[in-house]
Amino acid sequence: MATTDSSVNPSGPDTPDDPGWKAAWPFLIAVVIVVLALGAIGLFHFVRPASERLTDTAKITHAINDYYTAKNSITYDKFRDASCETDQKASTFPSAATFRDAAQRSRDEHGNIVVTDITETAVNGASATANMHWNYNKNPSNQVLPLSLVKQGDDWKVCGPKGP
Repeated sequence: MATTDSSVNPSGPDTPDDPGWKAAWPFLIAVVIVVLALGAIGLFHFVRPASERLTDTAKITHAINDYYTAKNSITYDKFRDASCETDQKASTFPSAATFRDAAQRSRDEHGNIVVTDITETAVNGASATANMHWNYNKNPSNQVLPLSLVKQGDDWKVCGPKGP
C-alpha cells in the first residue's frame, strides 16, 4: 500500500503551489498608481493653492461676505480692508469710532445682517455688480441690494453700498 508523505505537500496532492510574488504584482502596480495620483494632486495644490483657482464670481461672493461679516462682528480693520480704495479716501468714510457706534446701534436694533444669496454677478473687466439678497435676523423680510465692486490687484472690494 502506498502512503503519501505529508511533509512534502501538507495540503495534499491537489493543492497548487504557492504563487509567491507573482500574485502580488497587480496589487503593487495599483498601489504605485494611487501613490503617483495622490502625489500629482498634492503637487498641484501646492503649486496653485485653492484661493488662486477661484473664479471671479466666487471671489466676488467672498468679498461681499467679508464686508458684511466685518460689519456684523464690528471689526473696523476688516471692514476697511473689504472696502474699495475710493470709499476709503472719501470724506464720508467712517472713522473707527463712528463705524463701531453705527454698527453696534444697528445690531442692537435689528440684529445681524444675514446674506441669504448673491445673484446676477456681472464682471466687466476690473468692475463688477451683484445683487445681494439679505435680511436682518430680527426681521426676516428678504431684501435685495445691488452692489458695485472693483478689482484692486487680485482682490475684489465692495464699493459704496447704499444699504445695511
